[in-house]
Amino acid sequence: MSYIAKGAWICHTGKVRKVNEDACLFGGTFSGASTATPVDAACSGPRWIVAVADGIGGHKAGAYASREVVESLEKCGGDQISPEGVARLLQDTNDRLHQSGVENHDLMGTGAAVVGMLAGEGGLFAFNVGDARLYRQEGGKYKQVTRDDSVEALLVAEGLMRASEGVRPATMHALTQSIGGSRDIVKIEPHFHLLPVTKTARFLLCSDGLSDMLSQREIERIAVSILSPSVAVQELFNAAMEAGGRDNCTIAIVDVEKRE
Repeated sequence: MSYIAKGAWICHTGKVRKVNEDACLFGGTFSGASTATPVDAACSGPRWIVAVADGIGGHKAGAYASREVVESLEKCGGDQISPEGVARLLQDTNDRLHQSGVENHDLMGTGAAVVGMLAGEGGLFAFNVGDARLYRQEGGKYKQVTRDDSVEALLVAEGLMRASEGVRPATMHALTQSIGGSRDIVKIEPHFHLLPVTKTARFLLCSDGLSDMLSQREIERIAVSILSPSVAVQELFNAAMEAGGRDNCTIAIVDVEKRE
């Protein structure tokens, strides 16, 4: 059994920020640069990873962290591409980012949120730490698969508030878990979700530069009827910029085909 993934991505600074602190990995294609047009990509075989990382810590620190996370995942291979292997790799990266902040004042607080999907021997899985998200298209809807590690998600889970539509209040951006980003080494617990695929499926991965600009309903309205991944990515990006483009914005749409 193997999975073929085809799609497109955009990784962009946005309209307000001066530095792109996001990074993207699509199989063997990696980017931390800013591009305003979609990049087509594909990967196949029994093992591969697609991931989006959103840096925190400000400018140099955030950009450093997102690239460290994505480059670590890019180097992951063989039996490492499994929920257990990726969990170990993310913990190692977490420890390394903490040490970088200790040794270099410019990197103090360096950290990142990450969301991804992996194809391994056990099947197809989504994973995340932080508030970068993975959605699955089901009919005319986009369903969020991953669970945010954020103050907002914690309060929603406890029944103390309703989830925000579009831009979150500033107080709700605080993360309850990230790769790095803390003064002390903290053990992280990445979330993993099995992604059953009978034949084909479409997934959307993004940083909060999209999910804070557009509500889930707006994402559905724009993307659900567009067959081309690159066109869907471009239209979502354009809408996020029109809504303010307040943050770095990374969007990846991945079409997966299962082959026995």
